[in-house]
Amino acid sequence: MTEQSKETKAVWERTRELGRQLDEVNGRLDTLEGQKLADRLQELSLVVKKLADKPENDAPAVWNWNTFNPQQQANAWDILLKWVEGTFRVRWPRSYKEMLGYSDRGSSCWWQHPDMVESLTSLMMSHHWAYLDSEASPLRVAEWLGRWLPDAVRQGKFILEECKNSYGEGNGHKHDLFENKAIQTDHEQLGQYLHMLRTGEVPS
Repeated sequence: MTEQSKETKAVWERTRELGRQLDEVNGRLDTLEGQKLADRLQELSLVVKKLADKPENDAPAVWNWNTFNPQQQANAWDILLKWVEGTFRVRWPRSYKEMLGYSDRGSSCWWQHPDMVESLTSLMMSHHWAYLDSEASPLRVAEWLGRWLPDAVRQGKFILEECKNSYGEGNGHKHDLFENKAIQTDHEQLGQYLHMLRTGEVPS
């Protein structure tokens, strides 16, 4: 009888301890529910997403003119021309004239040169980076003025250099048919060489 009482007492003690622990767990659960963790987690996820999102005034993505359809090209031209005439020409008129060829003549064929269009696009993007980006700074402006602008002007003058003798009176721009024919011949020879490489005809 005595042994049985000890066992019963031990079971009661254990049951009482488990009950106390259960009360603690219930108390913690009530505390957690009172803190509305689900709502806080949702708020936190929104904050993280907002931090990860790019600012609305961030620089546009790099343009790849080769991938633009006609409508996209027209829209890109609108943006580029607005910057070229409304910002570049107004704020840096001498650089504008030198780069686009207006220093030597009253008309220019710059817009017919894909490499010039690419150079101007890059200049516009770097201007945005220097002046309008959310992290724009005096150092970026100094770099644009001292590096990117002079380099773009140099590129523009180089691109139009061979067109100086290709202007008709009021005609704008005309292509050198003989040069195009020579380039085509070079391409044909290169194609023939590549064919010989593939077929093993080129001597080792």
